[in-house]
Amino acid sequence: MRKAELLLPAGNLENLYTAFLYGADAIYCGMPSLSLRAKAGLSQDELKQGIDFAHKINKKVYLAMNLFADNERIKAIENAIETIKMLSPDGLIIADAGVFSIIRKALPDMHITISTQANISNSAAVQFWKDAGANRVVLARECSFEDIKNIREENKDIEIECFVHGAMCMGISGRCLISNFLSNRGANQGECSQSCRWNYKLTEETRPDEQFEIYEEDGFSHILSSKDLCLMPVLDKYLEIGIDSFKIEGRHKNAFYIASVARAYRLSIDNQIRNEKLEMRNYNSKDYIEMLNSVKNRGYTLGFHNGKPTELSADYESTKSLGEYQFAGIVRESNENYIIFEVRNTINLGDELEFLQPNSSENVKIKLNKIIDAKSGKEIERASAGQGFCIKITDEKLVKLPIFSVAKIKCEDSDAKFEERKKEFEKEQKNVR
Repeated sequence: MRKAELLLPAGNLENLYTAFLYGADAIYCGMPSLSLRAKAGLSQDELKQGIDFAHKINKKVYLAMNLFADNERIKAIENAIETIKMLSPDGLIIADAGVFSIIRKALPDMHITISTQANISNSAAVQFWKDAGANRVVLARECSFEDIKNIREENKDIEIECFVHGAMCMGISGRCLISNFLSNRGANQGECSQSCRWNYKLTEETRPDEQFEIYEEDGFSHILSSKDLCLMPVLDKYLEIGIDSFKIEGRHKNAFYIASVARAYRLSIDNQIRNEKLEMRNYNSKDYIEMLNSVKNRGYTLGFHNGKPTELSADYESTKSLGEYQFAGIVRESNENYIIFEVRNTINLGDELEFLQPNSSENVKIKLNKIIDAKSGKEIERASAGQGFCIKITDEKLVKLPIFSVAKIKCEDSDAKFEERKKEFEKEQKNVR
């Protein structure tokens, strides 16, 4: 069993530091205006800072340049060569053949990953990119496990990466034009408006008052909205066939998502490797899935693992993200006497916070019997999220937590819809091959 790289997204420096703290081997982030998350790019100075930090702790950073470039953007790629040399990333993620050609000629030693946007779903395509000089390919999300297994067996001398967690796009690996048509925002240039998450009614042109029976009781249906991918229940299968890198989606997500997902997959991977050495094959994903359920999601699905998705892969009633917890805040300072905790959601006197410990499935729970404004030193009864607003916590159980440790707080109201989604995912898992 090969120890696969755990690859997390980082839309900002906070998420980069958090991802590494909670177990990521590598992160991917975008160069401003040259990736498919235009609003999640780091500045040049931030990229340099993040890459230098990663290299100090023997981690990796890949830069996404996976847009589909017109002639104007091609010039921008050419102009970015010197910047890339200065930044010295561990690799680039590219989708466009023209961009690939320019980078391979200008930077012959650069590790290049071919993005999922290239729709690689067969061995011939993998071989094509290998012959062209690619080091790694990201397989299309539309590949089944059997597809991926066969591709791995037939392509031993190139790295294989696949998505295991995160949002799913109804276009083929993101190749979608709905956003372009409905909101004039180019999905393939990093500005997707996520039109697939909108509310739709269906009418026929000659009968405008007659609606077809795809809408729900509230008058609309989310006919294009997939649930979120989660391959945790079958992660052992992907480890066994030798996938090189497990990729997590979410450059727009917050640090709570990054910490929770990174920790769950890190622990799962490491425990499976440990169990194999002990000749134990009793993989149970239940505890890891519970960790993932704490983060807001649209409901989980195995996607194309079994081949074609089923009716359980989409939620036709709602695209609202639901979870058992919300992001309480993040540790900014830590010493032997107290921590400084930046608040990200409203916290009241008497609330219980749960701090996620890196490298452990156990959380540190504390009840806030006192809330101290870190700036004024005054006691307050309620702390609301603000620009950098912090509180001081002196509980001795927390003083050893490193900075960028994340805390969560229970959502006030349990949601029946969330429980329904959990049951649907359990049902989907019963049909796993």
